[in-house]
This record gives sequence, structure tokens and C-alpha cells, in this order.
Amino acid sequence: MKKIKGKIINFDSSFVGTIFFEKYIKKIDYSEDNDFEEIIIPGFIDLHCHGGNGFDVMDGYDSIIEMSKYHLKHGTTSIMPTTWTNKLEKIISALEGFNEIKNNHSNILGVHLEGPFINPEKLGAQPNLTQKPSLDFIKKILDVTDINIITLAPEIDGMNEFINYLANLNIKIQFGHTLADFECCQKIMNNYEIGFTHLYNAMSGNNHRSPGVLSAALYNGKFAEIICDNIHVTEQAIKIAKKCIPGLYAISDSISASGLNDGEYTFADNRIKKENNSVKIKSNGILAGSIITMDQTFKNLISMNFSLEEAVSLTSYNASRYLNLKNIGVIQKNFLSNFLVLDKDLNLKEIFLKGKKIIG
Repeated sequence: MKKIKGKIINFDSSFVGTIFFEKYIKKIDYSEDNDFEEIIIPGFIDLHCHGGNGFDVMDGYDSIIEMSKYHLKHGTTSIMPTTWTNKLEKIISALEGFNEIKNNHSNILGVHLEGPFINPEKLGAQPNLTQKPSLDFIKKILDVTDINIITLAPEIDGMNEFINYLANLNIKIQFGHTLADFECCQKIMNNYEIGFTHLYNAMSGNNHRSPGVLSAALYNGKFAEIICDNIHVTEQAIKIAKKCIPGLYAISDSISASGLNDGEYTFADNRIKKENNSVKIKSNGILAGSIITMDQTFKNLISMNFSLEEAVSLTSYNASRYLNLKNIGVIQKNFLSNFLVLDKDLNLKEIFLKGKKIIG
């Protein structure tokens, strides 16, 4: 049996101890001394990621595998490859063979479908290929693979029946790329568990006379994803969201340009420019996803004076709760041995995925 000692950080506790593990954690011994050289945290969980290292989910089978490997090397032991708004045949082509990928690559959780049922007036970097809600569209994708999360705009005509259909399939529904008002959101939130996609970005705001999607999220949202790259959302806005939304969790929203040199690339049919740790559409300067990885996200949260425990809740535990996953997100007996070993400067030293050392 393998073992490793260090300061173990969970969302609600920290202590020096030794983990005994194989594929699953067999036991944890608490140490009576407080000396440690390394910090051990749960592996990162990223529920919104488009690509990395030159690979885009929409390019299909091989690219999905390669982007997941890239993010695994940055500590993401559970990832949700994310599509972007496109025609049905393009999305189906991208997801062909996904079940095989998921079965053979231990850090892939499932599919996040971002669009195409979003508001064409709030595209962000999404291409203008939006559609009205379509049960047939969903059924045809489900013939290829399961959908775990879908991002949609609730104000679109026909959305009530569509949301009910998705909920009955246990697909997580998130509001994003939307101009809905507070009342529209609230009516749906009264009947369904709703999450929020890249909170603050590409949604109607918290105007004091005309409250929107952000108002609904901050008022009574239970879960929401947020980008913590110091570009999309300010430190103060992240802390406000953390106070208001108990299940706030960080995502990368990383695109294929992550890990590449500064320069010009293509994302979602847009010509983009990567510089100064951000990516923007070249023609209009709109942010086009991010290039951050989850290990840098963790460091960013600590630099904002979040505690180690809070940073763990934001980068792993809350996402695991959102998906009702009972075997990841916490370093605990009988949970999968998905954990990261950091030095005291929070640099990644070792990555363990189901007990297998990936790097280190």
C-alpha cells in the first residue's frame, strides 16, 4: 500500500497526517506533530473547459483526449469537456466516441453543452449559431453520449417545456449568455435547481431598478461557476459571490490557446489574440474564454486572502457537491485517491489520479 505524509487540507479542516492509499484511500493517520514539508489537497474539478495546449473539444476525439491530458498535468483530476454554440451535426461529430474516451480516461467526467440555446444578443465569444429550444436536438446528442450540464438562456420562447424535459433527464441546467430579468429566473428557480455559467460574465446584471440574472444568482442561487483569472471578475466581486452563493465553484473556461505562446489563434470561429494572460476577439476586444489552469486559479484565490480551506472548497469540493459525486472532492477514507501534493509555495509537485502518480 502507498502512503504519503503532509498537511492535508479539506474544505472544512486541515491537519498533518499520513494517507494510506491504493485506487481508494484506505485510511488516514493523524500526526501528533505539526511538522510538514508538503501540502496535500483534493484534485481540482473543472466543470467548464473548452480546451488547452492547442486542442479544442469541438475538434473531436483526439483533441478531447489531449486537452484532458494537458489539464491533468495542471492538477485537474476531474474535467468536464465543454462544447460551444454550433450546428447539431458539428456537435455530434465532436462528441462521437465520447463514451469510449470517458471510459478510458479517468479524469473525464462528462459533457457540458454551452449553447446553442442562448440569447443571440449576449453571445460573448460564441458564434451566432443560436437555436430555439429543440427536444429533437437533445435526443440526437443523447444517442451519442450523455449530457451532464447545459448552459441556456431562460428567456427564449419555448424554454419552460424544454427545461422540464432536461430536468427529467437529470441534466444540470445553468443560466448563461442570457438577458433574462429577475422574475423570469425566479419562476424557474422556484421549480428547478438552477446553476449559473461564468457568473457575472455574459448575463444581465444586478441593476437596482432592473434586476437580472446576476441578481437572481446572488439573491438565492445555490450553485454557480466563476472564472478566477484576475481578468474576468475582480477580487471584490468574487468575494461578494462567495458570501451570497454557498456552492460557488471556480472553473477555468480555458480554451485551446491555453499553454501556447502569445499570438493569434482561432476559437469558436473567431480570430482571437492572446497576450497579457488573456484572449480577446481581435475585431472587437471581447474576452474569448480564458487561458488559466486550475493550479493557477488556486494560487490566485490564496493571493486574494482566501484560506486554504476556502480555496479547496472553490476548486474541488463545491463542484463535487453540485454534481452529487460522493467519491471525489474530499480527502477521506473510501474516496478516490485523487489528490495533489504542493510545496509550501503552492507549486504542484505530485499529482495522483485514482492512486496512480501522474507527475512527480
